[in-house]
Order: sequence, then structure tokens, then C-alpha cells
Amino acid sequence: MPAIAWAIFILVLCTSSNAGFQAQSLFGIPTDKLGHAFIFSVLVFFIMLGLIKFWRFSFLLNKIRITALIISIVYAAAIELIQHYLTNDRIGDYWDFLADLIGCFLGLIMFYTVYGNLKFLDK
Repeated sequence: MPAIAWAIFILVLCTSSNAGFQAQSLFGIPTDKLGHAFIFSVLVFFIMLGLIKFWRFSFLLNKIRITALIISIVYAAAIELIQHYLTNDRIGDYWDFLADLIGCFLGLIMFYTVYGNLKFLDK
């Protein structure tokens, strides 16, 4: 459920009007790109949490990782296409998609930082 709720949040956030939002920089990186990376890292984290409830064995970790990445990358591409073709004041951007991809991989790192290699599932 958290992954679905977060995905809906991303959809609403990325398709609503930006109302003249002016991107700032933090250490030379535009804050909107940092935002994209953050929301997709959380999405991967939530997807992986949901998948370990269904596949409760650590040897399936590669399957969980690949599935979470595929789902989140396809979703990121879909969001950018929706922005480009179905919204009036938003545009799909390759740099946003790249930030989404970076966020997906950061989500994997965040998951391993919190849960490690999932050996606790085998007990």
C-alpha cells in the first residue's frame, strides 16, 4: 500500500501546475532534480518493502531488486511522457528522467543501508 500511495503522490505532484516555480540550486544541483531523485528513491524503497512481503526468501533478492527497478523506471518514463503530452504547463525533460533514474538506484542503496542482505528472512 505505501508504494501505491507514493506512486499516486508522484503522479499528482508531477502533473499539477508548477505555478511559476523557480528552481534553486543546492551545491550546483538544481533542487527540482534533487526532488525527482528523492521521490523515486522512496518509491523504490516502498516497492521493495512490498515485494519482500510476497517473496519472503533472501535468495529472491535479485528478483526483488530487478522488479522494483523495472517498475520504477517504467513509471518514471510514463510520468515524463504524461507531462510532455497530456499537460499544458509541464514538459517532459530528459534531465528529470535522468534524475529519476539516479533516484531509483539511490533507493536501492537506501534499502540495503536499512535492511542489509535480507538474510533475516530465512530464519
